[in-house]
Amino acid sequence: MISTKKHHFILEYRTLGILLMAILIILKSHGQNSESIDSLVREYASRGFNGNILYSKNDSIIYTGNYGYSNFSSQKPLDNSTVFELASCSKQFTALGIVQLVEKNLIGYDTYVDKILSNFPYYNITIANLLRHQSGLPDYQKILYDRKHWNRKNVATNSDVISLLGKLKLDLRFQPGTKYEYNNTGYAVLASIIENVSGQSYKSYITENIFKPSGMSSSRVFDDFDQTELFQNVARGYTYNQQTGKYQEIENDKNHKHIHWMNGVVGDRGIYSSILDLEKWKKAIKYNLLIKDGSKEIMMSVDEISTKYGYGWAIYNSSGKGRWVYHNGSWSGYKTMMLYLPDSNEFLVILSNNRFEATYKKFEEDFYKLIQ
Repeated sequence: MISTKKHHFILEYRTLGILLMAILIILKSHGQNSESIDSLVREYASRGFNGNILYSKNDSIIYTGNYGYSNFSSQKPLDNSTVFELASCSKQFTALGIVQLVEKNLIGYDTYVDKILSNFPYYNITIANLLRHQSGLPDYQKILYDRKHWNRKNVATNSDVISLLGKLKLDLRFQPGTKYEYNNTGYAVLASIIENVSGQSYKSYITENIFKPSGMSSSRVFDDFDQTELFQNVARGYTYNQQTGKYQEIENDKNHKHIHWMNGVVGDRGIYSSILDLEKWKKAIKYNLLIKDGSKEIMMSVDEISTKYGYGWAIYNSSGKGRWVYHNGSWSGYKTMMLYLPDSNEFLVILSNNRFEATYKKFEEDFYKLIQ
């Protein structure tokens, strides 16, 4: 007869053996995933992709990859801490800042914007209309591109956008709340609302209330292109010049000259972050470190007008992985993509600093198929 003590030892040994076997299987699976992802990304790198990749599952980083340079002239290599302009992926941070202010009862989703911004010329647009792209506001980028409205020697700010809207009093594209139409102006206005209600600059608010609590130590808000020079390990933006057959710094690209007077506007863009910091952001969302669970569900919900857009995120349902919480971004020199799968707790990030065309097209699709 086996003694009770020896019997417990055998059970513990078997349990430990099963646990070790499970860990080895997981590690082998992760290794296979890493090799498959690396193979896929190298294929796209051979086609021109320059940037960083991250894939995590169950809060464990399965794969990170750095392909190319943060500075093409010096050939400084990218690393996991290199920060990229997130472009429109910045919108989720702006939206969450607004949700925090709602949780503090300082504003409501049904609050009219003109009740907060005294010089805002439209009386029937709510904060929820801005968040869900249902405002009908004119495109501020088109306004700033018009020499009649803006002196290109000056860098425009969010305040300038609000002032121009008040001065021009252009017609809305449609009655607010009746249609979905993706709108950068709405998120620039939301950044101004954050400033007005909080009494802080957008940069200060996002830093103190989102970056620091999430542990996102590398992330920054940049509201002027020249400021990127003051920050170490930033991925410079590049575009390909068909005539010279070489990459050029974005400020030298005549097709993107608007950065010289538009890079002061934030909220719809303007946040720089790294793949490692974005994993921290995902965890902060998952574990409700920044907002309550009920507020998160509101952010990730859709309505009958915006059937695929919540607050700062596009929301889709897939047959294989459940809900998609997604955004992509495109700004001069950059293309970005972030996909969070809350049901399976998976997170995919692609950040490019040479505007690689397939970033959120074929590349993204192949990446998703690989993990599926």
